Amino acid sequence: MLFLRKNMIEIINIFIFPLVLIIFLQNNLLSRFLNNNYGKKILFLDQKILNLFILLNLILIISLLNLKIEITIYLVVVYFLLTNFLFFSFKKNFFFIYNFLFLLIIFYIFSVQIAAYPDLSWDGKFHWYKRALNFFQDMGFENLSSLPKYEYPHFGSYIWALFWSTSPLKLEYFGRLFYLFLYLLSIYSICDLVINQKIKNLSFIFFSLIAFNLNHFTGNQDIVVFSFIIFLTRYFYLIYIDKDDKILNYLLFILINNIIIWIKYECFVYVFLSYIILITSKFLNKKFDKVYFLTLFLFITILFKISISKIYQISLDASFQFSGEYNFKELFYLENIIYKFFFIIKYYLFSLFKNPILLLGFFSLAIILFKRISLLTPMFIFFILLNLSTFSIFYIIQSDFEWHVVYGIDRYILQYSGVSILFIIILLNNLFRNK
Repeated sequence: MLFLRKNMIEIINIFIFPLVLIIFLQNNLLSRFLNNNYGKKILFLDQKILNLFILLNLILIISLLNLKIEITIYLVVVYFLLTNFLFFSFKKNFFFIYNFLFLLIIFYIFSVQIAAYPDLSWDGKFHWYKRALNFFQDMGFENLSSLPKYEYPHFGSYIWALFWSTSPLKLEYFGRLFYLFLYLLSIYSICDLVINQKIKNLSFIFFSLIAFNLNHFTGNQDIVVFSFIIFLTRYFYLIYIDKDDKILNYLLFILINNIIIWIKYECFVYVFLSYIILITSKFLNKKFDKVYFLTLFLFITILFKISISKIYQISLDASFQFSGEYNFKELFYLENIIYKFFFIIKYYLFSLFKNPILLLGFFSLAIILFKRISLLTPMFIFFILLNLSTFSIFYIIQSDFEWHVVYGIDRYILQYSGVSILFIIILLNNLFRNK
């Protein structure tokens, strides 16, 4: 009887979880401000995503203060109440939930699989789970120094612990359900760029299904990076196609980058590339106010990360790459270059054919280039540089080089593969625009 009761509570919690998250994306004060200043130009979805990343940045700052995780929950609830104490409407919230109906249905299908098979991967169990447990047990940010690989970025584990704590039964996998919500919302956000409504919904269902793999939700942070990179791609794209050059798109670009850099080491690459490409583009178009604005926030984002690392004496060196003696001269040996290049490209191709999203993205990009369909050059450069970064990041590894390539390249490629969805969408839009 007790077993059945626990199961019922668990099922009810899974059902309620995404509904509560969608309601918490409501921010009446923010919505009124945007509507008063921008009117109909601000989309419903952009308002929700903006509030999501305001919340995540708020939680990031709280996570660095060594407060109990229950206090974080209370502060988030207070934030919600303060921003919604006026004009709260059940009708509006029902409308929000209705708009995310497909997302909710797929969430319930996938969450059942995660609940049924809650096992963690090796890295998930021995690195990321220990960090989440550290926060779940209120050990704080400073205590990470007592854990293996303490220098790993902490924020993915922190939000795991945060949502783990919200479960009445204190079920660990509950924290990972937030990863699933991010995954689906990010795909929903990129599919929102499809111009045909029916195809938009079908695209969301299609991409959600073919990109889903239960192994992605076993504690590793790569699926979190995948989701944030997709959000970043949406606003990277909107900045270029939006003739009004809305400040909202730039704000979201900055907020998303500020979160990405706290998830994994290699996210420095994504943040740096996205900023540099955008800054260069604005410089070439002689929009110097945007150049100064973006350069300032690139500097602030990196300085904030470095400052926190210095305060808590956290090394920014990727320890797996530089363990033992490191010989920089080896990087320039011709035989080493040839051997490593062919070894990396071999496993890159293996990974490519295991990643349907990236494979379809390359196929769509080839058609776009062949048919000379209008393509935003900065997005193309961003995508190519992300793929090239695979070679540079793995090439500099000396200790256990082959092991890291064989077991790490799949996960690295997964992180940025969501960018390729944009090329599929560009192709779809071109197809339906011409009909």
